[in-house]
Amino acid sequence: MYQSLKNLAKKIYERFIKLKGAPRELALGFALGLFIGMSPFFGMHIAIGVICASILGWSKIGAAIGVNITNVFTVPFIYPVTYWVGSKITGFTKHVSWPTSPDFDGFLQLLKDSPMIVLDLCVGGAILGIPIAVIGYYLAFNAITVYRQRVRERVRELKRQRKLKSQAKKKTRRRKPRKDKSQTQKTAAAPTGGKPGKP
Repeated sequence: MYQSLKNLAKKIYERFIKLKGAPRELALGFALGLFIGMSPFFGMHIAIGVICASILGWSKIGAAIGVNITNVFTVPFIYPVTYWVGSKITGFTKHVSWPTSPDFDGFLQLLKDSPMIVLDLCVGGAILGIPIAVIGYYLAFNAITVYRQRVRERVRELKRQRKLKSQAKKKTRRRKPRKDKSQTQKTAAAPTGGKPGKP
């Protein structure tokens, strides 16, 4: 499972930093996605993120990527933490026993048994989602900026190398082999082997 999460995170990261658009809008959309991803509305995160990003004028793709913080692998670990934080503040539900096996089916059964747990999850998700979104914004903004800076430097380096190659070719074409003057004079003064003509 760890390897699957690592590969998924790597793919998402590579796709995200290569997105087109202003770095600020992309980072804001990603941060919004992270915040929404901490909510208990699993399965509707992408729709909610895209709608909210459209209203705010931020990156819809960035938001759709950010909500992936909550997925089938992380749900069993994120939601117990958000519930614990929310229940300590609101106390809508008490003495809720979480399923022994951290799987998604167990969590759905928990929601059916204790519907009010959604309120605690919302409060806990919002409290934890704010710092996560802020951190995510700066990390995303820096990642995009650094990537684009490297691309620009790479393009400049390629242009410089092409220019140098072009200049080298021009210099090679301008250079023509020069004959040695002394050798030319010797060749002209050397006897031809024939008899001198009569005057």
